[in-house]
Amino acid sequence: MTCIDTSPQPAPAPARRAARLPLAPLAAALALLLGMGVPALLAPPAIIAPGDWHGNAAPSLVTRR
Repeated sequence: MTCIDTSPQPAPAPARRAARLPLAPLAAALALLLGMGVPALLAPPAIIAPGDWHGNAAPSLVTRR
């Protein structure tokens, strides 16, 4: 049988560790932004000749080259 405890509990005292900022997740996020975001922004644009673009409707003969 399950009993539901509805009595209010005092709020737990905040831990000292919870008051500090978590540096590991912030450092990982910054490293990912710098490692993947900056090269993506600095990459040259893709250049596709209009005659070579077949889109999603390319026949199988064109895609078998």
